[in-house]
Amino acid sequence: MKLACVHLSLAVFVLLSLASCRKEVFTGKREARGVWMSRFEYTSAALQKDPEATKAYIRSVFEKARKAKFNMVFFQVRGNGTSFYNSSLEPRAAELTGVLGKDPGWDPLEFAIGEAHRLGLELHAWINTYPIWRGGTSPIETTPRQPFLAHPEWVVCDSEGKPMTLDAPKDSYIWASPGIPAVRRHILDVVMDIVTKYDVDGIHFDYIRYPEESPTKGYSHDSISVSRFESAEGNPYKLAWDHWQREQINELVYDAYNAITAAKPWVKVSAAVIGKYMGSGWNSYSVVYQDPRAWMELGKIDFIVPMVYWERSHPTHPFDPLIAQWQDRVAYSRYVLPGLSTGLIAKAGWNELSAEIEDVRQKGLPGVVFFSAGGLDQMWSTVGTDEFPYWSLVPSMAWKDSIAPPAPEGLAAQASQGGIMLTWSAPTISEPLSYVIYRSPEQQIPVEDVTSIVSITGRGVTSFVDAEPREGQWYYAVTALDRLGNESPPSAAAFIRVPAIAARAGTMNEEHRQTARLAHGEHPWPN
Repeated sequence: MKLACVHLSLAVFVLLSLASCRKEVFTGKREARGVWMSRFEYTSAALQKDPEATKAYIRSVFEKARKAKFNMVFFQVRGNGTSFYNSSLEPRAAELTGVLGKDPGWDPLEFAIGEAHRLGLELHAWINTYPIWRGGTSPIETTPRQPFLAHPEWVVCDSEGKPMTLDAPKDSYIWASPGIPAVRRHILDVVMDIVTKYDVDGIHFDYIRYPEESPTKGYSHDSISVSRFESAEGNPYKLAWDHWQREQINELVYDAYNAITAAKPWVKVSAAVIGKYMGSGWNSYSVVYQDPRAWMELGKIDFIVPMVYWERSHPTHPFDPLIAQWQDRVAYSRYVLPGLSTGLIAKAGWNELSAEIEDVRQKGLPGVVFFSAGGLDQMWSTVGTDEFPYWSLVPSMAWKDSIAPPAPEGLAAQASQGGIMLTWSAPTISEPLSYVIYRSPEQQIPVEDVTSIVSITGRGVTSFVDAEPREGQWYYAVTALDRLGNESPPSAAAFIRVPAIAARAGTMNEEHRQTARLAHGEHPWPN
C-alpha cells in the first residue's frame, strides 16, 4: 500500500463553524502546504537595485505564508546557468543587479534560509536543471564564465545536429544536453555546492527533462549523445532512442539523490514534473522523456510535484483523473504533491482551486504546492482561513529517518503581559528543532487532534506566548520536531487557569505572573 494512503487513516474531519456558509474542511495532522517563489518575483524591476527592499519583500511573503499555515517554500536559486547565491561555478544572475556576474552584496539564498527557519518553514532550493541561457544575445564575459559561453558543445541539437539558437522574440531557454556526461557532472557540482554550503531542507529540480518539441525536432542529436547512444559503453543495454534519453535523465536523478543523501541524509530531494504522466498530448513520459515513475519505484527521489495546472473540466487534461493517475501508477512508497496554478483564480475563480484542494485530500494525497507566491498576493488570508484553518506538520519520511527526538523538558506556563508565556528546555541533541504547541482543557492532551495545536515555532526557539488565552482551565504540552518532521512524545503538561477578564483583554495582571507546573500543583489563579 502506498504511504500516501496512510494519511487517510491519520486524518480527521473538522468542521469550520465560524460562519454558517463555511464548508466542511478535511485536514490531517500531516499535510504538505508548499508554495513556489520564482526568481522573477523577488527580483522585479522595482526591487532589482535595492537589496533591503528585496529582503523586505521576501520576508513579507514568508510571513504571509507562515500566517496562512504553510510549511514549505520552494525558493528559486538557479535560473539558466546563473546563480542567486554565492557560487564559484556560475556567475551571479543579472536579475539581481542588472549586470550578469556582478556581486549584489548579499546572498538571497542565505537570507531566505534564515527567514524561513525563523518562521518554522522548510526552505527548498529550487533549481532549473538543464536550461543554461535565454534571450537573444550571448552572455558577457564573467568570472566564472557562464556555461553557455564556456561550453557551446553542451547545447541541445536537433535531428540534423544543429544546436538551439538564441531567440530574442520568444526569450526562450537554451538547453544543455542531458546525454553529455560533462553536463551531468556540472549540474551535480552545482547541486552539491548548494548542499554543502547552505542549510537547505531540500533540493528541488525543475526543467529536469528534454526541451519541448523533442519528438518532432529530434532533440538532442548532438554529436556526443549520438556517439554514446551508438556505442556499447554508452548504451550497454541497446536501448531505443527514446528509452535511452529517459535513462540520461534518470541517471542524473539517481546520482544527485545518492550524493545528496551521502552528504546530508536529511536533505529532501524533489522534482517538479509535467502534470500528465502518460497518454495523449502534453505529457511527461513521451514528450520530454521524463520518467518520474522510475525515480519513485527505485526510491531515488523523496517526492514529486506534478504541475497539474488545469481546471477540473479541462477537455484533455482534467485535474481529477490526472492526480488519480499519479497516485495509482506512480507514487510507490514516495509522495506525490500536486502543483496547483494560481492562474486559475482569474480564469475560474477561487472556488476552482478550493475544489482541487478538496480533490487532493479526498484521494489521500499528502499535500499541495501553489504556483506561485505572487498569485496568492490577494488570497493568503482566504487560504489560511478557509483551506488551512488548522496547523499541520510536514509529512514524515520514514525511509530517510524515523527516529523521533527526545521530549522537551521543564515546560512552564506563566501569565505575562502579552498572554500566556510558555518556556521549556530543549532536548540534548545537536540537531536544530522546532516545537509544536498544544493546548487542551483535558490533562491528557489529544496530540493527534489538529484543533489542539496552537502553533508551530521556528527553529531553536524555546519559548512561546499564547497571545489569545481563553477563559477557563488549560493544559499545555510541547513536542519537538526534527528536520524530517519526526515528532517527539509530548512534554509533561503545564496547567494554568485563565480568568474571564484576562481572556478578554489578552493580558495578565502583574500579581499573577508566576509559574504554574502540573507536577507541583501550582496554579497562578485561585480555584
